[in-house]
Amino acid sequence: MNLSISRHVLLTVFILFSAGSLFAQDDLLSKLESVSEDGKSEYVLASFKGDKIINVNTTETVKKQNLDVRIHHLFGNIGKESGGGFHNLYGFDQSQDIRIGFHYGLSDRLMAGLSRSKRNENFEGLLKFKLLQQTTDKKTPLSITLFGNATFSAKAASLVDKDVHRLTYNTQVILARKFSSKFSLVLIPSYLHRNFVEAEDENDIISIGGGFRWKFTKSTSIIADYFHSFRSDIPGREFFDPIGLGVEIETGGHVFSIMFTNASGILENDYLVNTEDDWAKGGIKFSFIVSRMFKFGKS
Repeated sequence: MNLSISRHVLLTVFILFSAGSLFAQDDLLSKLESVSEDGKSEYVLASFKGDKIINVNTTETVKKQNLDVRIHHLFGNIGKESGGGFHNLYGFDQSQDIRIGFHYGLSDRLMAGLSRSKRNENFEGLLKFKLLQQTTDKKTPLSITLFGNATFSAKAASLVDKDVHRLTYNTQVILARKFSSKFSLVLIPSYLHRNFVEAEDENDIISIGGGFRWKFTKSTSIIADYFHSFRSDIPGREFFDPIGLGVEIETGGHVFSIMFTNASGILENDYLVNTEDDWAKGGIKFSFIVSRMFKFGKS
């Protein structure tokens, strides 16, 4: 059943700007348990190196008066059974999705963004708010960030006869903890609403995701993430959980990531419900992100 825009806008705003306090075990390593010289607690910084691991969001936001211009590229499938192989250079000749995004720090806690993606021709608006940040004195054992976006698809579709049907909304509560300088973990409950779906599908989808970053050398980390959506089966279609695996390399102040995923798109509004590529059958795609930060105002 399609619901009105206003109802879901209100629901998105409500979830985005409300959350309760959560508590976890207090086992930070001694390096994270230190306090400043004046006795005040300090924030735990850089739980992750960017605002995404591979597919899932992290608790990180862009700092105040900084503009992060991001180009995210998702290539075609590598495996022959899923349409890849030598003929298309194992997916490099194809472009499954491209997202060009602009993320701006309204404050050190609040980030706003706009983007355009190739797949489904989506225009996206987003907000990301850092509600709580983990501290070294254990008083705040978790970082909690709220994320919400809305997308409008400009793609021609015979069954879509109203602009309202082209809208989707996604809301997430991002919970993260940096256990040590080497290991960080994130857990993400997610709610997605689509104004228009196939007759057998559902407008409202609940998902749960997670990911981690494990730094095993001074400059190299393993990153991974996963999402599972709770939905009914659709006759004639088979969906798979999005999985991402990669290696993160720090070089001279920059971070270079080699990422692979079976996700069918870049936006949460897309890959959470439309991933039809099976990792076991070679439905794996190479992915990369190029980011350029611009600073405005006083440094």
